Amino acid sequence: PFSERSTPAYLTGEYPGDYGWDTAGLGADPTTLERYREAELIHARWAMLGTLGCLTPELLAKYAGVQFGEPVWFKAGAQIFSEGGLDYLGSSNLVHAQSILAILACQVVLMGAVEAYRVNGGPLGEDLDLLHPGEAFDPLGLADDPDTFAELKVKEIKNGRLAMFSMFGYYVQAIVTGEGPVENWAAHVADPFGTNGLSLALMGQFAPAPVAMFAASGRVSDNLAAWYGPERNKWLGPFSDASTPDYLTGEYPGDYGWDTAGLAADPTTFAAYREAELIHARWAM
Repeated sequence: PFSERSTPAYLTGEYPGDYGWDTAGLGADPTTLERYREAELIHARWAMLGTLGCLTPELLAKYAGVQFGEPVWFKAGAQIFSEGGLDYLGSSNLVHAQSILAILACQVVLMGAVEAYRVNGGPLGEDLDLLHPGEAFDPLGLADDPDTFAELKVKEIKNGRLAMFSMFGYYVQAIVTGEGPVENWAAHVADPFGTNGLSLALMGQFAPAPVAMFAASGRVSDNLAAWYGPERNKWLGPFSDASTPDYLTGEYPGDYGWDTAGLAADPTTFAAYREAELIHARWAM
């Protein structure tokens, strides 16, 4: 989009996964482009490890009967605050973590050392590529053939980009459903039309009662009480705290009880807004 059917001159194809699209000009400066590529690739590698780490315990617990303290990825870390602490892989014989500060200190020291090694080099290799060092870091010899190595670089960045989007999807799923990705997937496969992003995000999370426009006809008798007054159908939208403001009494048609911004708190303003809304609606039709 917005590429004007041309490739910026600074995108020369030097980096794997460079398809010539940069409408925002983020890579116009060579030094900045190099830093962005380094950050992208490191994040991509962590995302690939992260997606696998999020799925594996839940898959093993659900389908292989392997017992973990807590297999769901976003709940597992909270075990460290429990009385017994956190046991890695559910076994106290491995790592028995009881202090979040100790874990944080270990991660800072160990990750800092590894990152310093990557950037500055070490006894396993000097003057190596910071992102694709090879030699002792490639014990399987995957990069021995230049053509194969070039292809693997492209596969790595493409899979890494997909993994970063996957991790973002895991975050959204956790917020909306309160369940892990495997449980979400299993529920969707069991009922694809009844359990999907639309039904969960728009109807389940933000509407404790049935959404008015999709409500069953039997919920409120099919008369004026369905659309006017305190017993009318309601749509409790985002940030509504599952309640209806007192000033939304059902006096006006189309009042479903949602006004998180408080635009209608003043009766005079509310009347003016309704008049403007209805006139605009008629002209729009």
